[in-house]
Amino acid sequence: MPAPLSRGKKVAFTAVAALLSLILLEGLLAIFGVRPELSVRDLYVGFSSRVPLFLEQVGADGRIFLATAKNRLAFFNSQQFPKEKPPGVYRIFSMGGSTTYGHPYNDATSFNGWLREFLAATAPERAWEAINAGAISYGSERVVRLMQELVHYKPDLFIVYCGHNEFLERQIHREITKVPRLVRELRGLAGRLRTTTVMKRALSPLLRSSGRNAAPATGLEDEPVTLLDNTLGPSAFTRDEEWREQTLRRYQDNLVRMIDIARSVGARIMFITPASNLREASPFKSEHRKGVSDVDRRRWHQLYDQARQDYADSASPTNALAALDQAAAIDDLPASMHFVRGRVLEKLGRFPEAKASYERARDEDVCPLRALGRIRTILTRVAADRKVPLIDFEAFLEARSDHGTPGAAVFLDHVHPTIEGYRLLALEILKEMEAEKIVHPSWEPGNIQRVTQSVIGRIDSKAHSLALMNLCKVLGWAGKREEAYRTGAQAAKLGPDIATVRYEAGLAAQLFNRTDEAIEHYRRAVTLNPTHAEAHCALAVVLEDRTQLMEAIAHYRLAVQYGSPKNAERDKANLSNALAKLR
Repeated sequence: MPAPLSRGKKVAFTAVAALLSLILLEGLLAIFGVRPELSVRDLYVGFSSRVPLFLEQVGADGRIFLATAKNRLAFFNSQQFPKEKPPGVYRIFSMGGSTTYGHPYNDATSFNGWLREFLAATAPERAWEAINAGAISYGSERVVRLMQELVHYKPDLFIVYCGHNEFLERQIHREITKVPRLVRELRGLAGRLRTTTVMKRALSPLLRSSGRNAAPATGLEDEPVTLLDNTLGPSAFTRDEEWREQTLRRYQDNLVRMIDIARSVGARIMFITPASNLREASPFKSEHRKGVSDVDRRRWHQLYDQARQDYADSASPTNALAALDQAAAIDDLPASMHFVRGRVLEKLGRFPEAKASYERARDEDVCPLRALGRIRTILTRVAADRKVPLIDFEAFLEARSDHGTPGAAVFLDHVHPTIEGYRLLALEILKEMEAEKIVHPSWEPGNIQRVTQSVIGRIDSKAHSLALMNLCKVLGWAGKREEAYRTGAQAAKLGPDIATVRYEAGLAAQLFNRTDEAIEHYRRAVTLNPTHAEAHCALAVVLEDRTQLMEAIAHYRLAVQYGSPKNAERDKANLSNALAKLR
């Protein structure tokens, strides 16, 4: 008679039998089309979208294709593709926020648009579809939800660029339950099992009838309602370390979910590290550390203002640095201080320290609209752990920037690349696709050059100018005067004969104390459009400040004549005040 098994062996055999049974069950459920809960439902927040991004339409040839829903075009590019993917087609979805969208332009000069052109030119033996599903203000929460729709369209590859918008919809992150990390890991593991899906379906009627359902999950609006979508702008943000930590954990969870969703239908996925302008993008908002006394606060601002003045005097950057050191001893948290410190250190030729200061300014920004350094760390770790290709766009731009610090040479604003920057990113994606054996491109210089010339040649200079004008307005609204001035000047250069562009460029120049340039822009605006009341008013204000009263009064009269009713009281008051000065 064989000896009885020890308790340890019994436990081991039971565990092995259970594991084999689970593997067999998972395989059978996969055959029957059951998907893991994690690929269809968020484990923390409800994500049922009431409005799909793509709707069916019938083409002139009678074939059905999917097109961007008209009510989503405020956030998305207009895109379309066949509902039934033709044989041999490789379908790519680019996903993320406004950088993926191609802001301030559109898909044509986005990295997705460039990639589409490069694929067609360098690998014409295969049919390629590169569909831009990037959306203004979308963070990882919304990318996950959108992927749940896109996996039904037979994707082959997802390209994801997100990380800048994680802090925009703060109310979502505040609703995240504080769950211990071990519990979250176990919950995530269970969510990847098809068996969990079946069990929850079987038990849900019982849970509903017994009233044991959890509280209703917090859902997302159909489109983002962000903290910047109101007149408060960056002032709506306050420093909240707990919320920041929750948001970063949430970002990591969403990256994992993206991978699982893509792989649940056999699609591949690759990530791009979000890059940002360090040198020419000042922080959106600074705050002092809690507990700093009023006396210390006043002293801090005296030292900070002194440093800025000393920096303006090119002969005394050392004095500026000394003042900043004293301010930091009082409070080293305000982002603005680190940004100014970066400028001072650059002037002193201490470039590695300058870059570190710029990075600290980005990471201490109370209104974090640039991906934090920890975003890159999280993304790199997740990509390595899950064996996902990662294009380090941040490192790519650092290698091509003076002293490794990206600035206006590669960015239009705080995060959006120039058209050339988008083009270079597309080429990096193409190289990564080649490394992954997805494509075997022909790298003949003539191919790349022809695509580049073709895309640039199709850019409408007026549309280009208007896009930069809108960007100039946003930067001005956010209080970023230097960036707004620079963008306005670019817009005016591209659209010198567009009255609205010259007016906005004038406002940006005026706010940046470039009064002569502002006057030049305003004069050109009213010459191009004599009924442009706002330009007349703005020009009159500047002329009045220069005591050129007769000419100012003439423009105030035209502002009254052509102005809108909502500004009538203001325009009449301006005219009356100027006339009074003549008496």
